[in-house]
Amino acid sequence: MNAPKDLPADFTAIKTRQQAAWASGDYAVIGTTLQLVGEQLAEACELLPDQRVLDVAAGNGNATLAAARRGAQVTSTDYVQSLLDRGAA
Repeated sequence: MNAPKDLPADFTAIKTRQQAAWASGDYAVIGTTLQLVGEQLAEACELLPDQRVLDVAAGNGNATLAAARRGAQVTSTDYVQSLLDRGAA
């Protein structure tokens, strides 16, 4: 449902709902099944040591970790801090 054109979007409310949705499941468990995909992606990108990588919607860091293992300097972002914390651990 679209907001009427004269009302601005409430981005704070939208972000809060999205964070709640992504935090409601155990996406870290699902993400571990994607580890091979992260490795294949890093390999396909032919990452070299000291290259910079931005992993947006990183979850628990499957692609982040694969890039870091190749020596890349990786920055990860995600809506859900607990997923980032798992990746950092």
